[in-house]
Amino acid sequence: MTRRTLRFSLVTSMVALAAAGLLVTCGTAAVALRSYLLERTDEQLAAAAELVRQRATVLVPDGPELRSVVSVTEYLIEYRRADGRTLRFASGSPLPADPLLDRADPARASVQTITDTAGARYRVRLVPLPGGSRVLVGLPLAPVRNTVARFVLIAALTGAVVLVLLTLLARWLVHRRLRPLDEIAATAAAIAGGDLDRRAGAPPAGSAAARTEVGRLSTAVDRMLTRIQAAMTARERSEERMRAFVADASHELRTPVTSISGYLQLIRTGVIDLGARPDVLRRIEEEAGRMGALVNELLYLARLDADPPARRDPVDLTALIRDAVADASAVEPSRPLTVSVPAGPPVIVAGDDGTLRQVLANLLGNVRAHTPPGAAAQVSVVVTGDRVRIAVRDTGPGMSAEAAAHAFERFWRAEESRARSGGAGLGLAIVAEAVRAHGGETGIVSSPGAGATVWFALPGVPNELSSGSHPGVTGG
Repeated sequence: MTRRTLRFSLVTSMVALAAAGLLVTCGTAAVALRSYLLERTDEQLAAAAELVRQRATVLVPDGPELRSVVSVTEYLIEYRRADGRTLRFASGSPLPADPLLDRADPARASVQTITDTAGARYRVRLVPLPGGSRVLVGLPLAPVRNTVARFVLIAALTGAVVLVLLTLLARWLVHRRLRPLDEIAATAAAIAGGDLDRRAGAPPAGSAAARTEVGRLSTAVDRMLTRIQAAMTARERSEERMRAFVADASHELRTPVTSISGYLQLIRTGVIDLGARPDVLRRIEEEAGRMGALVNELLYLARLDADPPARRDPVDLTALIRDAVADASAVEPSRPLTVSVPAGPPVIVAGDDGTLRQVLANLLGNVRAHTPPGAAAQVSVVVTGDRVRIAVRDTGPGMSAEAAAHAFERFWRAEESRARSGGAGLGLAIVAEAVRAHGGETGIVSSPGAGATVWFALPGVPNELSSGSHPGVTGG
């Protein structure tokens, strides 16, 4: 109903404007034509009056030569002598019932319009002659009125035909131009019915149709639908990820909670004797610590998801790496750890100091958890253009391609390392989220028996900030 009303309104508006234009044009033309015909009539009367003046000397008192002076048969001629007698000469039109000289204004020498007793109108001119006589030369206005009336009739008929043709053409054009709107409405109805892949069919970019209002609307609608579909898809993925995350978190927390509850129940019922209680309390403390570490990691991930690091201060990555390696060596002095950084000025990246420290700590903690105690590891930095690539390479057992593809997923752990690491599978997930929040990317290069290299890349800062003297650079 709305589309029909829109079409009706457009067609009606176009026809109304055209009708108004034709009416104004025809009215103006009719007025101009009447004015032109009256002007020609006045010119003819002026010419006839001039002939009467020039030949007044040849006119005899009875005036029989007056007809020959003005030879045009359409002229109405009335001659009033000085004694008051009036002579009238018939023209192509019937003579008025009463002389027009009785109705004319004798004081006016210019052209005047007179209406006789029958309602007929005449354009007349008075010509005074010597001796007090007067001559009236007139032309009927009926031909002017008939000409104008015929013109108005022809213009009205022509305008009516033009309006009919214009209405048909307008309906066709409006239907054709509004067809994309019908397609957009059909697309919206299909999407409301569940067909999220439906599109309005935008014209090719750069084409003439794409520059029209309807073309721009179709393009905007298609872009909007694409973004809506992408947002809905992302929302579905997020919901699935959240459900999996909650399920994995519940599974991970259930084990320490069950262990702590079991040990406490054994202590409460007195099943465990006093000699074994220190060992039981140690186990409870270990499970509680494991659960606390898991909760802390979950909270850290939640903060990264909800509020990624907004700070983008220049950070001395070289100092951060040396501090992280020193901390890891203090935890495990027997493991050989080396650092390889470019010579020259410090490597500067834009980011949050605390978050990047957490990333390096997680990567080195991952080396301790998944490699033998004596396996060597190296942290290297490579600067390529405006990107800084940091890699942590170990000489451990490595992992398969399938395991490397899932390594950054939350709560994922390789089966062979589950018992040895004791972790919850969140370390590399935190690394991936933190690096993503900094506008970077992560990856793993590994194969069984050849060790693993976990790397991440971050955007660098302009060279003028790499001198180390910038006040925002943070050292270790």
